[in-house]
Amino acid sequence: MKKRKILALLLTSVLSLQVVACGSAEGSEVASAENAQSSEGNDASESSASNHIVIGCNISVSGVNDYLDEDDHLTGATVELMRAIDEKLEDYEFEYVPTSFDDVFVGIEAGTYQGGEANCFLTKERIEKYAIPSENIGASYIGLLVKKELGDLTSFEDVANRQKSDGLTFYSMQAGNGLTYPVEVYNEQHPDNQIVFEYTSENTNSEVNNWIINGRYDVGLALYSNWLTNYVAEDGAYHDAVDDLVWIPIQIVGVYNLFNKDKVDQKFLDAYDAALKELKASGEAQEISKKFYGYDPFEEDIKNLTEE
Repeated sequence: MKKRKILALLLTSVLSLQVVACGSAEGSEVASAENAQSSEGNDASESSASNHIVIGCNISVSGVNDYLDEDDHLTGATVELMRAIDEKLEDYEFEYVPTSFDDVFVGIEAGTYQGGEANCFLTKERIEKYAIPSENIGASYIGLLVKKELGDLTSFEDVANRQKSDGLTFYSMQAGNGLTYPVEVYNEQHPDNQIVFEYTSENTNSEVNNWIINGRYDVGLALYSNWLTNYVAEDGAYHDAVDDLVWIPIQIVGVYNLFNKDKVDQKFLDAYDAALKELKASGEAQEISKKFYGYDPFEEDIKNLTEE
């Protein structure tokens, strides 16, 4: 994947539309939870609270959070911020394993990875299952992906209303997926005006691109990074469709790294949070984000969907 430099000017045009909305070792190829176990004898399951923290890094989604550059070097906004955290934590050593989105979760739950980064929103289920730091590692802009003729939609409420009046179809989403959660929260809060969609066992965050382009569904969800990388970028996979579609910002949601509750302790989480706070206070976290995103996700009004 080629490194993409995203101009801050792009954010300016999008924000004007808003209504709310790894230090030690790198891999040169996608690794699975199984082969990570045998890597240099560093099996994360050997101790309950190890100072060697293996991080599964999702590189399967096109974007600038985690990816392999032209030299197969693992980089990205999240990875580089984690490397900065690692430099501050003298008692810990991070190892980074580039892998798939699904394997991040499989690996954390199996104990192969102590932690994982996959641009994760907070959900009630994730809070119960994982150890999660208090500090967000970034934020994602959630938006509606639609054909231009539906560009007057500005909110989830608009979508629900137009489903009733015009029969708009909303794409299928995976149960338990972070991108599904904002719609579920909206539906819980609006029992009389819900968005109608079907659940699937598959992660549809990539399929939504073709589905909207081909007209299988009228409305889908996409992150701002997806829009910039796949549509706005001249070498994007769907750049040919950029003039036919629009991305409409809805929410800005904090994202967090997840850790196995049995493999890290509160001492580690506190140290992680303290280091990340220092990086935000010094401005280094913002500079890393600007380098990859072209904007600072920490300066926005970040929403956590689990908060009442």
